[in-house]
Amino acid sequence: MRTVRLGGLLVAVLALALLVAACGGGGDEGNGGGTTGATGPTAPTSAPPAGETLSLTASEFTFDPASLTAPADTDVTIEVVNAGTIEHDFTIDEANVKIAVPATETGSATVSLPAGTYTFYCSVPGHKEAGMTGTLTVS
Repeated sequence: MRTVRLGGLLVAVLALALLVAACGGGGDEGNGGGTTGATGPTAPTSAPPAGETLSLTASEFTFDPASLTAPADTDVTIEVVNAGTIEHDFTIDEANVKIAVPATETGSATVSLPAGTYTFYCSVPGHKEAGMTGTLTVS
């Protein structure tokens, strides 16, 4: 009798799985227009070949790496991964850039800067003083 119940349970689970798969498949077909719309925005995002992404990690109380380089007068995305347990930010006063990132999250901003050397730091009170600074060289 136990074998019959397990067999019946297995049949029920398989039937449910097939039902869910069938519903999911129909939903995808019905949203074909949505998929086409989603492809549209993806193409322009990857289209600009001149842009690049600079990634760095913030934690208590450092940036890694602490030195970044970027091309001048070009859109550059700065991505900050907060690996710390508290909020950190990436601030460049001369460029009016501040990327605030809650603990364990990632934030980004796109900037285009003229040639020069920029100091970046975390503006959370006490972090800059604890050595949470770095240099962005734009040329």
